[in-house]
Amino acid sequence: MFNKKRVKFFVMLVVIGSLMFSLIGCGNQEQQPGQSSEESARVALVFTTAGRGDKNFNDMAYDGLAKAKEELGIEFHYGEPQSQGDYESQLSNFAESGEYDLIIALGFDQKDALEVVAQDFPEQNFLIIDTDMGDMPNVSAISTRWEEQTFLSGVIAGYLTQSDESLSTEENIVGVVLGVDAPFLRAGVAGFMAGAKYINPSVEILQGVVGAFNDPGTAQEIALSMYGRGADVIQHIAGASGLGVFEAASNENRYAIGVGANQNYINPDVVVATSIRNVHEIIYQEIESLINGDWTPGDKNWGIAENAVGYSVEQSNISLPQDFLEILEAIRTNIVSGELVLPNAIEDVEEWAQNNKYIQ
Repeated sequence: MFNKKRVKFFVMLVVIGSLMFSLIGCGNQEQQPGQSSEESARVALVFTTAGRGDKNFNDMAYDGLAKAKEELGIEFHYGEPQSQGDYESQLSNFAESGEYDLIIALGFDQKDALEVVAQDFPEQNFLIIDTDMGDMPNVSAISTRWEEQTFLSGVIAGYLTQSDESLSTEENIVGVVLGVDAPFLRAGVAGFMAGAKYINPSVEILQGVVGAFNDPGTAQEIALSMYGRGADVIQHIAGASGLGVFEAASNENRYAIGVGANQNYINPDVVVATSIRNVHEIIYQEIESLINGDWTPGDKNWGIAENAVGYSVEQSNISLPQDFLEILEAIRTNIVSGELVLPNAIEDVEEWAQNNKYIQ
């Protein structure tokens, strides 16, 4: 006898079985590199202790993620550590979740923490900017040639201090202010010094160290002291502390040079240029390569030729003469071609400057 209840029960079993099979099949699908289960890459980033809003390193990194979200469809999350002691725990928490295709450690001071976490999670891909990692198999470590980033700004400073531009004095002095005394930042000092001496061999160069990337007050005091000693131009390599240099330049009506993202707009009447580092493009390119399947670990060193560093005078109200801007571009071309090789150690600058002088 035909039993409708039994048929309905049988149909329900078939449907439930089909659904279970489908779910099991999805769970066993192999996840492709650069993809999440939602078929879009997921990226996590741990900022430096300066956090978002520094108008520099951290904000550039965020911009790189935002661009990747808009153009590549990624999802991202970030952590804002309050101290260096938070680095390892935040990196580890992101890695432990197993949700991210790439985890980014921002800044050289995360190196020690990343060494621990990358070994604990060997299947997780990491990116760190501003240091090398000795070719760890799951870490892409990108450093930039700081001597190339600051050299052309040094040329600008050396030119301005001996020119008849409105904010220049007759002292022929420039300065450079560091956030912390770190090897890669010393390379930036070397590049700035070499650039200034390349075009102005007799220039005097003052140096100062803040001791932190988030202390604009101390940076302002150092800059005021330098301006008081006759400096016409100060290059900061100091993260958010550099905002104090801009304040001092405004107070003393002298020139300043920014670093990282274009900072000329912050105070365009005194900020004449920025030593550009395209952190946002570095991050974007790494994410894009991950999605495309050609991401590679290892130590990498990028400079002007890779469009990782350079300079910008855009958004400044200070107009440099066209013939000087053409000189800057000619020097830039010589660096890219390898004709002009720059020093990356402060102790080598004097000898280098004796053998390398700009001849028009």
